[in-house]
Amino acid sequence: MELLQQDNYGKILEQLYEIPYNTLFARAVLELKANGNVWVDNQDNPNTVFIAHSYGMSLLFGNTDNETFNTSLVDYMSNTNRNRSKYEWLQVYPEEWNDKLREITKAKIINYTALAVEYSPKELEILIENYRKNHVIQWRRVNFKYNYNNKTVTISPKYNIKLIDADTWEKIEGSVIPNYFWKSKEDFMADGIGYALMSGNVIVSIAFSSCKFENVLEIGVETSENYRGMGFAKLVCEKLLAYCQENNYIPIWACKKENIGSYRLAKSLGFEESLILPYYELVMPPTNT
Repeated sequence: MELLQQDNYGKILEQLYEIPYNTLFARAVLELKANGNVWVDNQDNPNTVFIAHSYGMSLLFGNTDNETFNTSLVDYMSNTNRNRSKYEWLQVYPEEWNDKLREITKAKIINYTALAVEYSPKELEILIENYRKNHVIQWRRVNFKYNYNNKTVTISPKYNIKLIDADTWEKIEGSVIPNYFWKSKEDFMADGIGYALMSGNVIVSIAFSSCKFENVLEIGVETSENYRGMGFAKLVCEKLLAYCQENNYIPIWACKKENIGSYRLAKSLGFEESLILPYYELVMPPTNT
């Protein structure tokens, strides 16, 4: 795996466009709208490509049979050199990569769906926590398609929804927030969009564009821990969906199917499953002791 220089990112954009499902996070890296790294098998003529978004999402595509690349790939997935300090989730294309990963990792891939049939939820939780220290965990990633509706957003007078501005940006906290998807506050203010549901000066929930291109907008959502399970995420998402409809953007939603909260929220908003793909949680990064 050779680190591709940014000047050469354009060489693989056409290959990325050929992938028939949502890869907007990878495009954001290639178009320098998000931080990340790109590794290839050959600088001048890339045939195998690995794109890692700084948030912890990655995409592998291209030729499956480059032995040298695949050896480095296994080291990366297994975090052999302990260089990867964050959790990371991998998608692959074409489908042949799924069999190839099982082959080159020597069956070090654990299928969560298969285990879920055999074990209770509590047993499964313990098993997965142990496995992720030295195995790759295979989950399922759902791509959704949105069916537009004409719902009107109504909320209690106790709350209000406002556009995310520069001041709001500075106060947003959580794990799914614009700061992790955009290179800077200035870039988001210029090209992104988002709304915050507020209780006074407290940010309750946000919905924002994790990336935005031409006529498509991928949605990111975060709700403050103290306000979860109360329907606030749906309200602020409906505001962003109204923006999409008014401005002719196609809203994009994708999540791990096992992420029950995100999955149910998508369905409640009018999204429908369009595609389910294998989704690989790479070996857990080392923890500080």
